Amino acid sequence: MALIEVKKLSKSIRGKEILKDVSFEIEDGDCVALIGPNGAGKTTLMDCLLGDKFLTSGQGTVQGFKPTDDRLKQSVAILPQENTVVADLKVKELIAFFRAIYPHSLSEEEIDALLGFSDKQKNQLATKLSGGQKRLFSFVLSLIGQPRILFLDEPTSAMDTSTRQHFWEIVDQLKHKGVTIVYSSHYIEEVEHTADRILVLHKGELIRDTTPYAMRSEEQEKHFTLPLTYQETVENLADVTDIEIKQKALSFATKDAGRVWQVLQNHGCTIEEIEVRNRTLLDSIFETTQD
Repeated sequence: MALIEVKKLSKSIRGKEILKDVSFEIEDGDCVALIGPNGAGKTTLMDCLLGDKFLTSGQGTVQGFKPTDDRLKQSVAILPQENTVVADLKVKELIAFFRAIYPHSLSEEEIDALLGFSDKQKNQLATKLSGGQKRLFSFVLSLIGQPRILFLDEPTSAMDTSTRQHFWEIVDQLKHKGVTIVYSSHYIEEVEHTADRILVLHKGELIRDTTPYAMRSEEQEKHFTLPLTYQETVENLADVTDIEIKQKALSFATKDAGRVWQVLQNHGCTIEEIEVRNRTLLDSIFETTQD
């Protein structure tokens, strides 16, 4: 039996269908990224699996239990999207509190290694931390009870680049320990770096269940931007899509970049006049959701 099983899960709120017949399984030790536009249903799906929202129809189980089962409290942890910490308590006081409520908590040394905070930072009020530090601190607090399953909602949204990279390192450590991780993200580099699987949600429906490797292996288009003087040439080309005119420049997409570049060169276009970029993984996903 899979660690997490979702079968034809649907959720409506005030008559609006937020999730529609969503089905998937997550195995023990998987690291799964939930991807999709804002409003796709990512947070609602996690809320349903955490027992914070009741299902309208369908089934969802975690370790074979309903998400509301009290037996899951010791093995499941959540980092919510809101970046909040308890006011009027110092960092070290919150760490001591969380260590006290879990029977098998991380040691102070293990927590220090994850946080990387100085003694001065641990002695200050948690509310005085920067946005990125608060986010990292909240993440580490969720790990103190050594959960088997982690739900992370936009975990690195307030982090700077170095803190985000540190977060990825912690996730790698958790994966090596066999922790199952389900997280939502808008950072493509994050998904490519950490996820074993990608679940793509759009308007409450699961439209793709794939992997970063599979996404990278798919045929990618090139996007060209060049002066308007080549508009007629481009419009006469085959296999050219998404032609747009913006601020005296012409942009288009093609899957045959080599041939297109050869034609443009034959019409006098120079390398200095063009800009070429790959369609990113996130671009591909969002274009899929538009179709």
